[in-house]
Amino acid sequence: MIVGFNVDSLNAEKKKGVPKGSLQVNYSPEIKSVEAADVRGFDEQVARINFGFAVNYNVGDKTGASIEMEGNVLWNGDTEELVDAWEEDESLPDDVRVPLMNDLYRKCISQSVGVADTLGLLPPIPTPRIEK
Repeated sequence: MIVGFNVDSLNAEKKKGVPKGSLQVNYSPEIKSVEAADVRGFDEQVARINFGFAVNYNVGDKTGASIEMEGNVLWNGDTEELVDAWEEDESLPDDVRVPLMNDLYRKCISQSVGVADTLGLLPPIPTPRIEK
């Protein structure tokens, strides 16, 4: 289970001179590493799962804006198994990967909404529209 979520770095950029056209918003989550970590409040080690997450605003083959963050998730349970699985083939068991990725999407996209607003970009999620 996830017991911690930390963003260590955040970089956002809005470029000038990008042609007008059909805008595509793409998400790119990436697990970068998995390691055992000692954390206050836990008697046993937890898994520190380091991630990168990017939101790219593309028009054709040009990137008009991007929001990138790096951080880690702390996972309590089966630490040794997770570290071994990662070291073997850089993958995680589905019972960990699925909830982890869902939580990463939820938390990182939520963080990206405020950054997008600051840069004057569309939020990286569909927003409801009220019509007359």
